[in-house]
Amino acid sequence: MTTGGWEVVRAAVGRRIGEAAFDAWFRTLDGRLEGETLVLRCPDRFTRDWLRSRFGQVIEECAPAARAVEYRLDAGAVAAAPAEPRRAAVAAEVAERAEPACTVEPLFDSFVAGPASALALEAARAVARGEAGRCNPLFLVGGTGMGKTHLCRAIHGSAGNAALYRSSEEFTTEVTEALRAGQMPRIRQRYRRSANLLILEDVQFLAGKRATQAELFHTLDHLVEHGKTVVFTADRCPSELDELDPKLRSRMGSGLIARIGPPERETRRAILRERAARGGVRVPDGCIDLLADRELGSVRDVLAGLNQVVARASLLRTAITPELVAQALAAVELPGRARSLDEIVAETARAYGQTPEALRSRSRKQLFVRPRQVAMYLARLYTDASLADIGRAFARDHTSVMYAIDVVERRIVERPQLRYELEALAARISGPPARSASGSTRGTRRT
Repeated sequence: MTTGGWEVVRAAVGRRIGEAAFDAWFRTLDGRLEGETLVLRCPDRFTRDWLRSRFGQVIEECAPAARAVEYRLDAGAVAAAPAEPRRAAVAAEVAERAEPACTVEPLFDSFVAGPASALALEAARAVARGEAGRCNPLFLVGGTGMGKTHLCRAIHGSAGNAALYRSSEEFTTEVTEALRAGQMPRIRQRYRRSANLLILEDVQFLAGKRATQAELFHTLDHLVEHGKTVVFTADRCPSELDELDPKLRSRMGSGLIARIGPPERETRRAILRERAARGGVRVPDGCIDLLADRELGSVRDVLAGLNQVVARASLLRTAITPELVAQALAAVELPGRARSLDEIVAETARAYGQTPEALRSRSRKQLFVRPRQVAMYLARLYTDASLADIGRAFARDHTSVMYAIDVVERRIVERPQLRYELEALAARISGPPARSASGSTRGTRRT
């Protein structure tokens, strides 16, 4: 089997594992036959271990001419960033809340679990397999950026049309409008009879919405009694949600409560290595250690440091070294200039040749989606606005903002062009802060 023979094997592997996994792991992978051994030249240890554990059997079955497969570290190779799966790219550009184009297992596989999140991951897998059992209802607890939405998307992907995935704001809007229009039977049909799985995120935002809480209580009772599954997320346990009706809190906590805590050092290392490998970026172990040594409160904060390092290395056209990591992290931790949401939207719109009104519109046209996602990402970095505040500024809910931030953070690693765009925008935004009519500056940068 020559290098050309490897192309045949690689194509056969692609047909077996699907487009998303193929693009992430095999499209740029180099291989050839040396004697009777198929040698795969892996850019780093993480990629080598992942290929061997996840795809080893498939590779052997697709290469019958080889008696053995060797996974060889190739220190001299330069790993190119893999192309994002076409379906995911199209979905992200056409609809901001489209599901990633991959199967359920890859969604779960990309969730790097440690001791603080292992129970939540296993419970989510059980729900996805239709084996909720005593996990029903499943209540995922964790702060912003911990991975609750990641697990909910993976569960939702397993159920397809049989599942309803809503934020608490969306559910409240549906119930409120149905009450006003006298159409509650239609809502009850949708939630209690048409769906086998209900996922409701951030239920802490149901505080003060008595009619919605009452409807949810009866819906939850109906679904569980009829063997259907319910998944909730919140930033606190049910017993700590004092603003909710006691009966609803009790019913929510009657299944499994799974906390997702801040990742400890080893988990931070694994997260950083997985994200770097997925983006085709080689980060030396010593640099991974420097990034992982920072005790941060969420996965999103951990990845933000990696994004800064990768962007700086790309812009300076230099290798990632401990010195570069120190410079990048120092830049992140410096106090920044405050900005308002309006300023962020205006600067982003100007950079992309759009108007602020276009970015705030409901349009899902490709030329508006990316600038809108970038504006949401920058608003989170440079303002005090909450996710809900940012969502309202764009006529969307906070889960749409979370999705946009996740998309931008992922693409910073994968797409050099976006790094240039963000660097230019950051330079504009971090300049002298605009003043209000009274001459005072507004806000404090988020860190």
